[in-house]
Amino acid sequence: MKIMRTLLLVAFACWATYLCSSLGADEIKYPSPDGRFALRITDGKVELIEEASGKVVVALGEPWRSQVLVWSADSKWVAYGNRGDKAGEVSVYFWNGSTFEEVPLPDELELPSPDIKFRKEHKSGHIKNYGGAVTPLRWLKSGELELSSDAMMLHGDSGATYTGVVRFTLAFDAQHHASVKNVGKTKTKVEE
Repeated sequence: MKIMRTLLLVAFACWATYLCSSLGADEIKYPSPDGRFALRITDGKVELIEEASGKVVVALGEPWRSQVLVWSADSKWVAYGNRGDKAGEVSVYFWNGSTFEEVPLPDELELPSPDIKFRKEHKSGHIKNYGGAVTPLRWLKSGELELSSDAMMLHGDSGATYTGVVRFTLAFDAQHHASVKNVGKTKTKVEE
């Protein structure tokens, strides 16, 4: 009986050590194409780091529900998206040779948002906005950044959920000013 209790205590201690170490562990992902930089998610922080040294090059804030990082092929441009339950943020950075500089983006109100088309029977009644966000998708060979913007609406009377998504690109001039280009058509999905 004493041996069994000892074995159980040892097993529990090993499990607890594993669990605690895995919960506190840093998560490193989205390495740059040149292998120099990556995203690190730690307890309460998201950082762009120099992968070899672990040195923080950009503090990106707190983690929300999900993070995405997309790199240009030459590792000089990076776009970061941080998404919560009802909203999200996107930021873009350019490597100037010694540090990443944040590139101002058009105001959120100037970015494309989905134009959701409601079914005829759902055009009236209570409609609730459940939020949406802009998410970086990829850097194109042209140097433009492709993004998607989504929104979710609930038709309260029927319970139907409408999710609209539109893709667009941002172009950057020689001074790194961003402008909206190539706005696609909204794709709407309805779930009842």
